Amino acid sequence: VDALLGDLIAHMKKIGIYENTIIIVWGDHGWKLGDHNSWGKMTNYNIDLKVPMIIRYPNQENRGAQTFEITELIDMFPSLCELADIEIPSYMQGTSFVPLIKEPERPWKKAAFSQFHRRPRHSADGKRYMGYSINTKKYHYIEWYAWFPKTSTRGELTSIELFDYVNDPNETINIANDGKLRKIIEGLSEQLAGGWQKAVHMLD
Repeated sequence: VDALLGDLIAHMKKIGIYENTIIIVWGDHGWKLGDHNSWGKMTNYNIDLKVPMIIRYPNQENRGAQTFEITELIDMFPSLCELADIEIPSYMQGTSFVPLIKEPERPWKKAAFSQFHRRPRHSADGKRYMGYSINTKKYHYIEWYAWFPKTSTRGELTSIELFDYVNDPNETINIANDGKLRKIIEGLSEQLAGGWQKAVHMLD
């Protein structure tokens, strides 16, 4: 990949478009490669969800800086619009992270969201489920519902998962049944139901 990117950038410089081009390097999903007794992307685990994202654009401030704030792939489109001085469509669900590039230390999103359809061939009981996931800086919380694909509707809540990202970064221990964490689970469930719009804060 390094060699291919090097070839691409060298060619961009050769034809004179490098200094006028926005570049984003990212992965569309992670790979377990044997972790969690699996190989590819078939879960809501963070090893499947989290990906690298590197951006470079003309006249960029803080080139080479890194942020540990929460961003999502859905944020890329509005970010590209802002960098290209194109109006961001009102129906977009993402949030431009351009202000975060300029100030990597500033507060940003409270959480990131994901969704995974567990099909019969991947579930232990042969049934369909939809998993809704919320990631904060400390916790990863997932709710699993029965799923009816013909109507694209969910049924009853069947199970939950909670992982402590700080103390268990590989997500090996589901602590959702710990009674002392009931309030935390209730809060995360409320945040999950509130969706991405309520997770955006202090962006202006």
